[in-house]
Amino acid sequence: MQSIGIDTNILLEFRLKRQPGFEIAQKCFKQCIDGKINIYIPLPCILETEWVLRSFYKQPKEEIINFFEELFLVNNLDTDNKENTSFSINLYKQSREVSFTDCIIIKQIQSRDANFVTFDNNLSKLYKLLQ
Repeated sequence: MQSIGIDTNILLEFRLKRQPGFEIAQKCFKQCIDGKINIYIPLPCILETEWVLRSFYKQPKEEIINFFEELFLVNNLDTDNKENTSFSINLYKQSREVSFTDCIIIKQIQSRDANFVTFDNNLSKLYKLLQ
């Protein structure tokens, strides 16, 4: 099965239904859902998408989380360590004081079984809760 990697702009076109890119993005995701292709989304694209939707388009956190959760339900869609990224999305959903990027950082460090050093008190508290 063919694999394609997609960039942030494909995710944004799909999410925002902007033409003319939406039709191309929609076709890619339909082929993925139908099992015709695999889609790979690099983790930086997910982080960038969250930032653009939140900062520039002022979309509520809940809508952004729902978008990612729905994306990650697609079987033929992959990202860098999908399980850890899904965990980070869940963590972000439950946390009010920590950014999505910080949730990714926490999970990546935790998955390496490393000690964590930060000057961010909220981040430190959240990390300790996960231990």
